This record gives sequence, structure tokens and C-alpha cells, in this order.
Amino acid sequence: MQLAIAIISTPLLLHWLGDDRFGAFRAANDWANYIGLLEFGVGGALSALVAKALGSGDRSQVRSILATGMRTYLQIFGVMIVASVILGWFIPDLVQIKPELRQELRVGYWIGCLGLIFVPLTPFQFLVSASQRSYLINLLLMVQSFLITGSTLLLAKLGLGIPGQYIGILIGAAVFQISLCWRELRAYPDLFSTILKRNPEVEKELWQLNIPTFLLKLSGQIALFTDNILIASNLGAAMVVPFFVTQRLAAIAQSQIQGVGNAAWASLAELYFHQELAKFNARLIELTRLVTIMAIALLVPIACYNPYFLSLWVGSSRYAGEAVNLLVVINAFLLGLLSLWGWVFSGTAKIGQIVPLTFISSSINLAASFGLTRSLGLPGPLVGTLIGFSISLCGLPILLKRNFDTPLRLLFGAVIKPLGFGIPYGGFLWWFSRTHTPWGWLGLGMEMIGASLGYGAIAWLLILEPEERDQWYGRIKQIMPQKFRKP
Repeated sequence: MQLAIAIISTPLLLHWLGDDRFGAFRAANDWANYIGLLEFGVGGALSALVAKALGSGDRSQVRSILATGMRTYLQIFGVMIVASVILGWFIPDLVQIKPELRQELRVGYWIGCLGLIFVPLTPFQFLVSASQRSYLINLLLMVQSFLITGSTLLLAKLGLGIPGQYIGILIGAAVFQISLCWRELRAYPDLFSTILKRNPEVEKELWQLNIPTFLLKLSGQIALFTDNILIASNLGAAMVVPFFVTQRLAAIAQSQIQGVGNAAWASLAELYFHQELAKFNARLIELTRLVTIMAIALLVPIACYNPYFLSLWVGSSRYAGEAVNLLVVINAFLLGLLSLWGWVFSGTAKIGQIVPLTFISSSINLAASFGLTRSLGLPGPLVGTLIGFSISLCGLPILLKRNFDTPLRLLFGAVIKPLGFGIPYGGFLWWFSRTHTPWGWLGLGMEMIGASLGYGAIAWLLILEPEERDQWYGRIKQIMPQKFRKP
């Protein structure tokens, strides 16, 4: 669905906005993401506390945590508004936009700041996620995506430029937040009456966890939201466009891969809090294998066919090159693994254990990206990201072993075995894709789907053990309608 939306919307936005407006808007959004750091890690800390309270079945404790979180986010809201207004004044200088577009970008950015009014409602999202109902968030995010796409396209067509893009995002955010909160308030109807009642014990736990969570979020922000900023400031806002569109397919696949960890962290945390460590590690290794297989099946076809996709989609002139294409795919795979392993620590309130490693890797990432962007151009930030991810990839398994007694041989095996089949498969597919040009959209889609299913078949027959296949058979039967199940 995300792919279909991107295929339809991006060329139209580029046509109606132009590369300079589109690139400036993307870079300004990445600057705006840094405003989120002013929550000082409260979100991650609150998420861990909610998961722990739900695991114990203490409904009154859940209510108290939510009330404390909303009260804290009300204070954060005020700080964010002031910082956003100040940043908006300087945003045209930070993005390096054309003089005639400076005021348009500034006004649009300030319109986007109105979305901060929903910040105090943030704890409800943590409640839904910790309740193992991520499907609800995903459904509402899909609705939000449709609304944002439709609104931004309409407003771009009407000539509202950059401000129209921010208005479209504001519409989608409002529907998402209100829909999510409306459902949860029915489960806790007396929540607002408890907001003014302080709970010193919950506040103490919250602020004990927030500092390591803040440092982790800062590190993640550096790793994920600096690339467009570096490109815009060093190479110009228009160069953000090829850099962005070349990554688009891999970014969509990456969100699906990361969704495995996002959906599974609450169940892993529950196993840990119930002291079922053997089941915890077995599940973690299974998820690691699943993430690796899923990443190879999705990303290898993208690496091979992305140039043809971009040629049909936005024109070959906007392809950032083979180096960017390959680096994007490698980084997406590594981020999927690191995200899964990182959720283990944040979901079990052990987030402080990974902060030093993540901070070091992100600092090296930032320094390398800054220098390499000037020397290598578009591939520079991605090389810096790869260096940072490699450091985390070496350290996180050691921390898993130290904190959860995770068997490293089995953990590495869950990654190496799928790669052992995936690398030669990817090499063959690369050669095959370069020997001909796919026939239009239909031919391209069929070849990419066939390539993905081909590796899926290899994984099913040669990578998964017989007992794992039996488990998957059982899971598939559970989600099938009753009339299709075999007795």
C-alpha cells in the first residue's frame, strides 16, 4: 500500500512543487525531528513503565502512569512550541533554499508547528503498543497516510507550495491522534480526573529511565535524520530529491522489516518479566532469523531493479547512482537487525545498557558523514551510516549475552545461514537484471515479485528447520477462515 501511494504521489508532487521546494520540505522536516528530542527521553521510559504495569495486571498503576505521562507531556509541549518558533525563523538558512522561497518555507514550517498541540496525547500510543495492539496503530497510520497524500497532492495542485504540504501533514496527524485517543479513553474514562494527582513513585521511575532513553534517542536521531540535512547544506536542496527517491523503495521495505521488532517487543518484555528466559531467547533468535530472511527477500530485488523502477517512476536523471543504491540496501538490512535487538533493551527497562555503544557509533557516524559528504557527495552520509551501524553490530550481541544470556552461536547462526544463501542468490539476480530491460511496469513488477518469492522458497526449504515450518503452518492455520482449515 505504501508503495502504491509513493508511486502515485511523488511524481505529481515533484511536478507541482519542483525539486527545490520538495527538497527543502524534506530537509526542513528532518530539522523539525530534532524538536522531538526536547521530550528528553520521557517517551521510551514511559513505554517501559506501561509495559511493566500491563504485565503485572495492575490497572490502577497503568492509569497512574498514563496520568503522569500526560502531565509531563503538557510541560514538554510548552518547551517544544518555543523551540519550534525559534527554529522556524532560521530554517531557510539551515536548508540553503533559494531567496524567493525563504518566506514560503518559514511560513509552512510554522504551520507545521501547530501539530505540537497533540503532544500531550502521546502516552496513549505507548499504551496501545505495550498492549500488543500494534495492528491498531498500523491501521490508523495507513489511514493517516491516505489523508496526508490526498491533502498534500490537492494543495500542491492548488499552488499552495510548501505551506500546503505542512497543512496536509497536520490534517493526517489530527485524525490519527484523535482516533487513537478516543478508543483508549473509553477504556480509562476517569483518566483526566487523575491528571492533577501526582504519584511521586511513578515520577521517580520515569525520570530515572528518561536520561538513558534521551541519549539513545539522540543517537538514533543523529543516525537517521542527518543525511538530508547534510545533503541540503553541502550540495543544495535540489540534490535531496535524487538522494530521497533512490532510497524510497528500500525505506518502504525497511519500515516493514522494522515492524517485526515493533510488533514483537511487548511479547518479549512479557516473557522477560515473567522470568521465562529460555523462551525469551528462543523467540529472539526466531525473530532474528525472520528479520534476516524478510530483509533479503525484500531488499535484494530492490538493489537489482531500483534503477529500472526510478526510470519509470521519476526519470533516470533522478537516480543517485549504484553506490547510493547498494549502500541504502545494506543499511536497511542492518537497521532491521539493530532495531530488533535494541527493542529488547528498551522494552525490558534496560535501555541504559546500550546507551554508551549507541552514542559512540552515532558520533562516529555523524563525523564520518559530515566529512564524507564533502568528499564523496551523495554516497557520503550513507558510508558514515554504514560505519556507525557496523560498530553497533559488533557490540549489541555482546550486550545481549551479558544481560539476557543469549546464546551467540545461535544468534549469529540466525543471520549467517540466510545470508549464506542470500548473497549468491543476490549476485545471480544482479547479473540477470543487468542482462535485459524489464518490459514496463508489469514486467518490472513480475520480475521483482518473482525474485522475492524465489528467495522465500529457498528459505522455506533450505533455511527453516522442520519444526519451524510446522510452527508456521500452525500460525497460518490460526489466521485462516475456519472453512479453509483442514481437519
